[in-house]
Amino acid sequence: MSNSLFRNGFYNAAAGVVRIGLAVLTIPILIRLIGVEEYGLWTLTSAVVAMVALAEAGLSTTTTVFVSQDLAREDSVSLSQTLTVTIGGMLILATIAAIALWFGAESLVNLFPKLGTEQRLAAVQVLQIAGVVVWARLLQQIIVGIEQAYQRYGVMNLLITLQSVLSNLGLLVVAWLGGKSLALMQCQAFLSIGALTAHIWLGWSLTANIKPRLIWNPAKGFNIFRYSLMTWLASIGSVLFSQVDRLLVGYVLGAEILGVYAAITNITMQINTFSALSIQPLIPSVSSLFAQGSQNALSQLRKYIQQALVINVVTSFSLGVILITIAPLVLKLMLPSNLNNEYTLVFQISSLIYLLYSVNAVGYYVLFALNLVLFNMAIVITSGIFSLILVFILSIKYGLLGAIIGNSGYLLTIILSIYTSKKMGLSYRDLLKLLLVPIIWLCIGAFIGFLSPSLIQLRIIIVLIECLFIIGWFMFFQYPKLTIN
Repeated sequence: MSNSLFRNGFYNAAAGVVRIGLAVLTIPILIRLIGVEEYGLWTLTSAVVAMVALAEAGLSTTTTVFVSQDLAREDSVSLSQTLTVTIGGMLILATIAAIALWFGAESLVNLFPKLGTEQRLAAVQVLQIAGVVVWARLLQQIIVGIEQAYQRYGVMNLLITLQSVLSNLGLLVVAWLGGKSLALMQCQAFLSIGALTAHIWLGWSLTANIKPRLIWNPAKGFNIFRYSLMTWLASIGSVLFSQVDRLLVGYVLGAEILGVYAAITNITMQINTFSALSIQPLIPSVSSLFAQGSQNALSQLRKYIQQALVINVVTSFSLGVILITIAPLVLKLMLPSNLNNEYTLVFQISSLIYLLYSVNAVGYYVLFALNLVLFNMAIVITSGIFSLILVFILSIKYGLLGAIIGNSGYLLTIILSIYTSKKMGLSYRDLLKLLLVPIIWLCIGAFIGFLSPSLIQLRIIIVLIECLFIIGWFMFFQYPKLTIN
């Protein structure tokens, strides 16, 4: 893998460790400070915010792809046209989303009949303040798309990590001072505006040498609109899986069970978040190679994908096996007063589902970069809808356990990586040869994790042995192949 791609992946992964670590540490402390029921309300409003953030319309990824291609062709006029369309479009969409959330907050809260009167009133106020958060975060995503296209992952991750640190610390300080969901959201609004200001400064410094100006090109606008539409629809599938499930669980099982469900999935979803971070730089790199179109570029592209698959699989499988094995310890830290044996099994099943579906990341990113967004969209949306149907039906029948099992519907997205591999000329035999050791290791590790005795110290020793093996295999047999000549 080229030094720049590997370096950018390292920046993403290193920053991801900090952000995920903060999230993991913040969740149990926040639950202790505000209680499971209030945490459920916070989760509910946060999920609504994530839904409204769909107004992003795929413009962030579109910005990265189109700006990367403009830079590869060294076309400053086309770059100005791209920025005119993407920034202008996002400004309009972000403003509409913020206004809609302010005036539609009460109607949204009325969709959840199991909320008490005080919870309803609080939720309305929280969602109105969340309009500011949505506006700032949507505009920030466009600037991040520019930063990724310029491959400034180091400073970009520094800003995002600083934002995460301040955000999590802010939540804890506000909760410690007695603040509830409303105060938490006010804190997030203030920090979001500050983060947006920092990213605007960085984006302006990156593009200053080309002196971008407003240039409207109808043909370019249509191409960006079409691409963004497909990307947006694919994003809907991801949000259906990661956020709407919470709305359904809150509707069916109430705020307290939702708090437990959210606490478990907030931890296990970090498997996908972290494993994707190290390969996310594929988007600008693949877009640039695709724009060049030479045979050498295509050969490099194939090698990128092979190594990205290995990194993604090793990372997701390792994190998943670790969480499966130390599940009792994690739950003891998160839910000390609510812990029972069912929650341990639920957590382990959730970890298994997330580690498997995380394998979709390579295909998900590469298909965007290759402009194959229609296929990407179809698979992601189908999987998201299927998962929601399962979550709704199984949560009614089996409660929390059923809701977690329903997440398995999203495993259909593994098709994305299989399709991408075939598109790049990798046979099933090539894939099996490439990933055989991690697959065998996963089967053994997961089996041991589910059946390990309850003694925490023994589980930690098992995890250390498992990690030493997979790290040794990767460093001795895969790392030497990471350099593309």
